[in-house]
Amino acid sequence: MVYLFLDCDEYLASQRLAGLRAALGDPETADLNAVTLDGPKVSAAELLGHAAMMPFLAERRLIVVEGYLQHLDRRMAASHSTESAAHAEMADLSAGLLQVPNTNDLVFVDSNVDKRRALWRGFRRTNPKSQQDERVAGLDAHVKAGDVQLEALGTPNSRALPGWIQRRAQELGINIEGPAVMLLANFVGPNLRQLDNELQKLATYAGRRAVNADDVHLLVSDASEAMIWDLTDALSQRNPQKAMVALQTLRRADENAFYLLTMIARQYRIILKVKDAMSTGGRASEHDIAALVGEKPYPVKQAMGQAGAYSLEALEGIMMRLLETDFAIKTGADPDTEFDLLIAELTQRTVAGSRGP
Repeated sequence: MVYLFLDCDEYLASQRLAGLRAALGDPETADLNAVTLDGPKVSAAELLGHAAMMPFLAERRLIVVEGYLQHLDRRMAASHSTESAAHAEMADLSAGLLQVPNTNDLVFVDSNVDKRRALWRGFRRTNPKSQQDERVAGLDAHVKAGDVQLEALGTPNSRALPGWIQRRAQELGINIEGPAVMLLANFVGPNLRQLDNELQKLATYAGRRAVNADDVHLLVSDASEAMIWDLTDALSQRNPQKAMVALQTLRRADENAFYLLTMIARQYRIILKVKDAMSTGGRASEHDIAALVGEKPYPVKQAMGQAGAYSLEALEGIMMRLLETDFAIKTGADPDTEFDLLIAELTQRTVAGSRGP
């Protein structure tokens, strides 16, 4: 079978390839029947030659070609004639895809190809042997005919991510509660490899009971960010009591002063980016803004709720104040005292450049 993995999520592609490799049978002979080719360095004739070889002491053979199609697509686009060497190679590839033995799996792993161009849509050319015009089938025609199987292995978007986590947990035999699923989706985001690792870590900790939200808060490193958002939320509300409670909670968790300062600064930078994006993006959702600013939906949602409490000038002033605190601590000032002063100042009703609550 010929497979086409376009614009894949790295984790999903690796899992799918692992399944195809497992189908080769005995691990001792699998290495003899599996090959990975560097696409830009091979020709159609070479990869089809590998694809035509019969399995050795096994029932199946696996050929993975990485980056070939995008490279060929660029070569074809750069040529000015369908009689070019790149187009001739595409013609050889198109014909050769029909000759791959049923015992072999040929997998193209590639970035998304331009579906407006000849590699995907096909083209007409003069056959150099018969001198007759012929139609060269593009990848689209092969997919529609069933000669090539196009697999959707893209990273789930933020809305689909909780469903993916739940399905993956079921595949792993892990019982997980809904709130825990949502926390994982928010804290980790669409990093599927990390999510898989976190699920297995949580399952080991929970044992026979269901994984719950408390487990996620305890074990997932990204969850500590939520406690710092509690602090910045209190600061945006100009609520000294709530801010000090949040700071004491972080201190009880033995968070290092420099780590806290770094994370608070990071969150204010996110607020800055989100505020700027909101000023130009209208009524965009946190998912849209997250994609725009390159952050996970959870911190973006938190930042959206806090951005209105500050002007851009106030946010820039806070960043300078954080820098001053960092310098003071690094030059010998007591960290606890500096943090107390910082929190007291940032919860004042009148902060330079702020609009007030």
